[in-house]
Amino acid sequence: MPELPMNATAALPLSASRPLSVFISLNGSLAQEGKSVGGGDLVLFKFIRLAEIRPDVLIPESATSFVPNAAKKFLTRRNNQLSLPGIITLFLTRIVQGVLWAFRNRTVYDVALSASPFSVDVIPIWFWKARRKGAVIYHINPARKAVNLTTRVRFAIAACEQALTLLILRRACDFIVAGNEYVRGQLAERLPGKPMFILPAGFDAHLIDSVRAEARDPDLACFVGRLVSQKGIFDLLHVMKSLSRSRPGLRLIMAGTGPEGEFLATEMKRLEVTNIELAGFVTEEEKIALLKRSQFFFFPSYEEGWGIALAEALYCGCRCFCYELPHYRSIFSEYPIYVKPGDHAAFAQAVESAGPVSETQKTFMRQYDDPEVANTLAEHLRTVAHSR
Repeated sequence: MPELPMNATAALPLSASRPLSVFISLNGSLAQEGKSVGGGDLVLFKFIRLAEIRPDVLIPESATSFVPNAAKKFLTRRNNQLSLPGIITLFLTRIVQGVLWAFRNRTVYDVALSASPFSVDVIPIWFWKARRKGAVIYHINPARKAVNLTTRVRFAIAACEQALTLLILRRACDFIVAGNEYVRGQLAERLPGKPMFILPAGFDAHLIDSVRAEARDPDLACFVGRLVSQKGIFDLLHVMKSLSRSRPGLRLIMAGTGPEGEFLATEMKRLEVTNIELAGFVTEEEKIALLKRSQFFFFPSYEEGWGIALAEALYCGCRCFCYELPHYRSIFSEYPIYVKPGDHAAFAQAVESAGPVSETQKTFMRQYDDPEVANTLAEHLRTVAHSR
């Protein structure tokens, strides 16, 4: 591994006899009680809960219940109504608050970590004082196809933001934590010379095992995720339309919320798709119960940092179908059934001809249990902090 450059705000060398001091910016988190939580947020929330390291965190007031083990919490503005103008205003406010907290705080940390590649986390990290600074990046935005004007504007803003934050990361960060080998390769081209570590996202195997399994319904499929076009939610309308002819008894429950949920409901009516139920937000226990009673899991996502929902479905014993993303086989091996992205007909055909679930599927997925992931990130941070 290449030698890490020393940040300009360097403190005294880290002693092996004292605990590691860590700061994490979760400033972009939209998590709050009663709402679904993004995969990137979940990884850091679980790390704070499970690891021996007790970091200080920069976090919105509405997400503090997710980090009860944090040593100190620097609070920023809580979530508001998430319209596009509203969220832009919210994030700009949080960036300013995060920078102001950086100037007020006197601690020089061993490691400061941005929980995301978004400007709301990356810009404040630039100003916080630490010997080492890094960012967790689970995926680079690919070219995206918009389904309406609002989505087109959102994608354009995201592309501009990504270009800006990559420029900042080149200057402000000493290391990168990537979600998988494919993303590490992408980042190596954009951020040459930065040491990079791999961190699986993982899932809570203990929680899944604790939820009572119901009888599996051979005619039930489910989807779990945010209701945005990147997740392939509109593709599922065509898949289910096709399956309604070959498998008229099959129904799909879609669990999750998101900015394109209303448009999805409108499209269901326009296309006269009657074999899909929109369940909205579900708790973790309800989600797991749904996965355990579903025969199939449909996940035609076009972009994933890792694939937590797919991992949970595989561990729950679902027969899983997904679009083949570049990093999936290195994580999930041959256990899901892979389909070429965007091929609705092939997806439906794969469901029609699917065989039984492999007996080794659950055992294989156990390697991504949350405590293992938390320990991996802790080791990465110790390596960074102790490097010369």
